[in-house]
Amino acid sequence: MRRLTYWLTVTLIFIIPWEDSISVVALGSLARVMGLVVAAFWGATMLIEGRFRKPHFFHVLVSFFFLWNFVSMFWSTDTVSTMQRIKTYSQIFLLMLIFWEMFQKPNELMGGLQAYVLGTYVLILSTIFNYINGNVAVAYEGRYSATGVNAVDLALILMLGLPVAMQLFFLAGSGVKGIVLKLLNLAYIPLAVYSIILTGSRTSLIAVMPFVIYLIGTRQIKFDRKIFIFGVLVFSMLALLPFIPQSVTDRLSTLGASIESSDIGGRVELWLQAILVFSRHPFVGLGSGTMDSSIGSAAHNTFISVAAETGFVGFMLFLAILAVVFFQATKIQGGNSGLWVAIFLTWVIGVCSLSWEFRKLTWIFLNFIIIEGSFTYEKLLPGEIKERFPKNMARFVNIKKTGINTGAG
Repeated sequence: MRRLTYWLTVTLIFIIPWEDSISVVALGSLARVMGLVVAAFWGATMLIEGRFRKPHFFHVLVSFFFLWNFVSMFWSTDTVSTMQRIKTYSQIFLLMLIFWEMFQKPNELMGGLQAYVLGTYVLILSTIFNYINGNVAVAYEGRYSATGVNAVDLALILMLGLPVAMQLFFLAGSGVKGIVLKLLNLAYIPLAVYSIILTGSRTSLIAVMPFVIYLIGTRQIKFDRKIFIFGVLVFSMLALLPFIPQSVTDRLSTLGASIESSDIGGRVELWLQAILVFSRHPFVGLGSGTMDSSIGSAAHNTFISVAAETGFVGFMLFLAILAVVFFQATKIQGGNSGLWVAIFLTWVIGVCSLSWEFRKLTWIFLNFIIIEGSFTYEKLLPGEIKERFPKNMARFVNIKKTGINTGAG
């Protein structure tokens, strides 16, 4: 039963990147339908096994943050939107617990990450198809995206997969399956970069930097392999350069001017409006999910959006969550610390122009970092736990005479 639930969970991760492209009548997105199936099998698995993996401190903080969003219903200026946000957060929290339960071994987590990369291929193919057929995402800007997916959202979705695909390329085994996965993960890098360029997202020019820095700076990847990756990327981009539309290159070239003019695609004005909302409701915020009805648009900045909607209390909880995740990422062993720090920083830069606080991928990747970090705890001896981790973090790991119990059951 557990194995079946695991593969259903992996299938769900495969679907999530392109969930906005296909919907099921009366049920919503395909990911929502699959999520219901996975939740049912997960619940059955827990009942059959009679156990439940002890949540991490991260999950406790997330539950407090989500509960604060729920409490904001009492002062929300748009209760309908707040209820919708509460519903979304409830579903996301359930998914986080399911992933925490299903990915208890490194190879299980790698299977989930591989499913993510394969899922993003659907978006890449859709984007290239739309470009070939002249289906622009924003008519007056000549940008391209996958069907049903916002161009800037698409850029961040694909960027999060860049360090993952590179890591999976080096980890792929031998045999026919290993060779196929190596080719798919290697090909993902130039194809994803090309698709990101087609979106015309100027933020992506900055958000891609953590991946580049990781590739250059990591000591876990041998120099000759780095040269190989760079060679593949440069050769591929030179081959694809003639197929980049002028409208996209013209837009990308305005990044500097957009920053100098304090415009950034009209986002600065939205940020100022959201900050004004926060100044009027500094402690408790305007209410979860109320930005659209308040300023007529999303804030297009996750941090400002959280502050304006949930106030100082919610914002501090959100920052505490991110602090725990970043701390965990820096402590991961086995050469994977740089990988997860790169993913975390890519997300941080990307969401500075997107309201992603309620997006599944935000919480899934933060959850993945915590899951990867739990493997580090399992490898350390009790004495090393106390030495490497502060007391306020180490006390959430139960140390027994026989070893370390991270709640994995």
